[in-house]
Amino acid sequence: MRNVRAVRLGLMSLICFGAWSAFAQVASAAVQSVNYGNLVASATVATPLDVGDTLFLNTFTTELGALDEKTTFTVGPTVGSFIGRAAWEVGGPPEPNLGGVNIKILDASNTVVADDTFAGVLAGFAHSTFGPGAKPLSLAPGTYTLEATGTGVRASSLDVSLTFAQAVPEPTTIAMLIAGIGLLGWIRLRKSENFG
Repeated sequence: MRNVRAVRLGLMSLICFGAWSAFAQVASAAVQSVNYGNLVASATVATPLDVGDTLFLNTFTTELGALDEKTTFTVGPTVGSFIGRAAWEVGGPPEPNLGGVNIKILDASNTVVADDTFAGVLAGFAHSTFGPGAKPLSLAPGTYTLEATGTGVRASSLDVSLTFAQAVPEPTTIAMLIAGIGLLGWIRLRKSENFG
């Protein structure tokens, strides 16, 4: 009975430590905002983004013509993945406010590492995500440029958010962790039976 309690106490400690670690990362998260008032613009985010941080791009303009916005940002050494979403006003007939929108992330060598996928229209706004089903995508530490292109036909608004996280563990890594914890519990149980 004492062995079962020890294993339960060990598992509860591990769960509490994991929850505390996750909370500590979220508590220190920051939002870096970039606001654009023009269809053609560029900016550089000075502070490197870390786990839990969000990069938020907000565009509102009455300009017409080609959309070409470039935002350069750096992700820190603990970042391993991100989730990204975008929404832009499409309005209604006769034509959309902002059309032909394409959002992509390029690395320092101008290679596309992520491209948005159209998700649908809701309440006059088109939505897209990075990756299938808004699942986290891998992103190594480094410097990147988020590039948004399209055409502004009337007053336009575009919002993009990227939230950064640690690398997503592979299922085999999680299985090995669980097996390792189980093995430690079994070893502890065997030792207590031999000496108890």
